[in-house]
Amino acid sequence: MRQESTLKFRTMRVGDAPVEDDSDDEIDLRAIISKLWRGRWIIIISTLFAGLIGFFLTSQYEATYTARTKVMFDIDQANVVDVGQSVVRIDDTLENQVEILQSTTLIERVIGELNLLENPAFNSSLRPPRETLGTRIRGIFSMPDGVKEVLRDVGLMSPPPAPPDAAEAAALLRLQIISQIRNSLKLSPIWDTKVIEIGYTAGDRNLAARVANTFAQQYITDQLEAKLEATREATTWLSNRVEELRQRVQDAEEAVEAARAELAADAGQSLEITQAQIEAQNAGLSIARNDLSLAQATYGRLRDAVDAGRDFGAINEFRASPLIQTYRASEDTLMSQQTALGDTVDEDHPARVRLAQQLSDVRENLQREAERIVEGARIEVAVQTDRVASLEAELDELEILARGQSQDTIRIRQLEREAEASRAVYENFLGRLKETTEQEALQTADARILSPAEVPLGPDAARARRTQLLSLILGAMAGVGLIFLIDLLNNTFRAPDQLEQLTGLPYLGALPSAGRRLHRRDVVTQFRTSPKSALAEAVRSLRTSILFSKVDEPPRTVMFTSSVPREGKSTTSMLVAMTSRQMGKSAVIIDCDLRLPSLARLLPDEGREQGLLSVLDGTATMDDAIYHDEETGLDVLMTVPSEPRSNINAADILSSRKFHEIVAELKARYDLVIFDTPPSLVVADAKILSRLVDAVVYVVRWDSTPRGAVQEGIKELQSVGAPLIGVSFTMLNEARAARYSYDGYSYYRGRYKDYYVS
Repeated sequence: MRQESTLKFRTMRVGDAPVEDDSDDEIDLRAIISKLWRGRWIIIISTLFAGLIGFFLTSQYEATYTARTKVMFDIDQANVVDVGQSVVRIDDTLENQVEILQSTTLIERVIGELNLLENPAFNSSLRPPRETLGTRIRGIFSMPDGVKEVLRDVGLMSPPPAPPDAAEAAALLRLQIISQIRNSLKLSPIWDTKVIEIGYTAGDRNLAARVANTFAQQYITDQLEAKLEATREATTWLSNRVEELRQRVQDAEEAVEAARAELAADAGQSLEITQAQIEAQNAGLSIARNDLSLAQATYGRLRDAVDAGRDFGAINEFRASPLIQTYRASEDTLMSQQTALGDTVDEDHPARVRLAQQLSDVRENLQREAERIVEGARIEVAVQTDRVASLEAELDELEILARGQSQDTIRIRQLEREAEASRAVYENFLGRLKETTEQEALQTADARILSPAEVPLGPDAARARRTQLLSLILGAMAGVGLIFLIDLLNNTFRAPDQLEQLTGLPYLGALPSAGRRLHRRDVVTQFRTSPKSALAEAVRSLRTSILFSKVDEPPRTVMFTSSVPREGKSTTSMLVAMTSRQMGKSAVIIDCDLRLPSLARLLPDEGREQGLLSVLDGTATMDDAIYHDEETGLDVLMTVPSEPRSNINAADILSSRKFHEIVAELKARYDLVIFDTPPSLVVADAKILSRLVDAVVYVVRWDSTPRGAVQEGIKELQSVGAPLIGVSFTMLNEARAARYSYDGYSYYRGRYKDYYVS
């Protein structure tokens, strides 16, 4: 049951969409290698042919010579004086030097140095005409001048272009020479060094060496000139810059002096003098204020003493006055006299009255003198007050003047700082200018020639080897492409999985080819005499696959058919029947090809006159019509050549009730009834007979039957509901099949076909 279910699961109708398989997206390297190995002779022949073409092409090459010189570039040296960020430094990386070496400017220097415009190797107009393979081919296929004139007259060919003028021709020639030199120049920086190898290829060995050496020399000269030019430009720039800075310093200093003069003119004196005056004024004001305070204290003390009537002798200012001292002395004298008279005379005594009057006068004088001293103290306070006010006013004026002078001084200091900065930059640039001027006379190139180019001893073989190698590679690629093209154009079946995928039917097995020139009878004889051969094992495997296609009800009537004639279905039918006989099962073969019966030619001719047609028309019995082969033990019901077949309709006979009765009788007698039918695409017999059998085996000749024929034949049978159980290969070349199907049945069968053969 499991085998039957498997076969049923894998069966589908032709034309149905195939089931997607993830394995199709994978690249099968073994299949590709196997395919290339099968076509190895195509690759070898294609490679050899391309190699011969490459050898012929290289034989037409002119001998060329390559001269090489090496230049070391010291990228650590500075190229120009670095003036901040103002002067750009020359980029001195090795890659840029390679670009300089192949620049148009340097090539033109080489052209001028060697006068290559007058060299025939570069100026084609100076070379004599030389006949080459290309010129010979163009001469053979070129049109005569008369034909060209006619074509130009009718407008089918454009007239030749007008020749360029002398200047344009010279420019074009120079461009051609530049392009030729650039194409022949090879620059190779040596890895992890500062060395560049300059190579030049030419047809003249001496010319190659001269051009290579001239390139190196002109490169060094151009580099030195570039450095000198850069230094000159830097010097010019620095000179202009120094002059600008000098003028700027002069303008700044003049601005400072002008500001100072303006300040002196406005203030009449400097800020320092004003500040000294302020300091002196502050000192005088402090003294005046102290004096004022002292005067105020003295005045208050004297005023209080006078108002309080104190003793003037106790106060220094009063005591210091001579008048007050005199008045006090007179008062003391008068008071003494009054005291003396008081004891002797009365109060009304004229002497006492006179003395009292004198004492009153003295006291009034003393009071007036004290008032005068107090007034003097008051006046002193007023004077000191005015003095302080005057000093404060003068100090305010000086402070106002100092503030104005300070603002002007700040502006002057700003101008001084700007002048100092301009002077510093000016001095810096002036120093750099002197350094640059001195360096201009000391410039040296950053590169030197390590080894000059020598005259080559022999021609280059690299180009020829490269061409030959390329031709071999292209030949091998063409061979590989041809192999894949042939494989894509193949329209036959070579692999079991290919047959299953395109037909949608299970693969039952394959019968190997017994030999190229063996007849069917020889194949049957070989099968019978060699029961352990690969063919015998393949037939037994096919019979097993047929029987196990339906495990519960093994088919008892089996039909073999194919798409076109000569696919081996008759031989396959006989071999399967012989295998059944060998395994103890009775089997009979019905040759249903009534038009061209093949089994009659396969079996020995014993002059039989009765066959299938005789049974159908009732002139013979079944036992009389069945042929029994003594050697093979086969029973065959066939159409013999002596039976009349000219007026028969095979389709009517095979669909008749009598034929159905014959099939039923044979089915009752034998364990296995095999139908050998005509091709399904040639006649309709196979479609008619498919309704009478339990199983249909579709036979495909290996690497012979077109795919379209197989698909169309199966479609024809499926249209009538034929019980197709699978497909089988016939006449399979096991050696070739092992190469085409490296991992399938044919591969292992081909490799181990002789394992059990004695």
